[in-house]
Amino acid sequence: MHSNSGPIILVEDNESDAEVARRAIERSSPTRTLVVVGDGLSAAEMLLGTEGQAPCPRPRLMMIDINLPGLDGIELLTRIRSNPDLRGVAVVIVSSSAEERDIRKAYDRGCNSYVTKPLDIRALQSLYASVVNYWTQTNIGYPKPVG
Repeated sequence: MHSNSGPIILVEDNESDAEVARRAIERSSPTRTLVVVGDGLSAAEMLLGTEGQAPCPRPRLMMIDINLPGLDGIELLTRIRSNPDLRGVAVVIVSSSAEERDIRKAYDRGCNSYVTKPLDIRALQSLYASVVNYWTQTNIGYPKPVG
């Protein structure tokens, strides 16, 4: 059985972009839980757990910026895809970079989609709402691991 539940996790260090995303998602998907994390290492610890803390519930969707402090978005994506419990989580890279090498690297590491951030705030709100609506309402999620 596929799963459409689980939180949306946004990994974004730019507070204004995170706030734009939060508003857009609250308007378009008010019943969804959004968790915003400001850096890659904190996101990895939340997803994978630490010695004293269990992992968070399996997310339905992750939206990750590439340029993050500490652990960058590509390395975070690599860690996600190397974990059997998280391999099927939809991961969308949302970045200001349109560089071919960044796009290629993200797809090579297993992202499901790569979108570039528009400069206009309304367009950015629309982008976040569209990504969330597609991955949480239109797309059938990968089944949760058995066992």
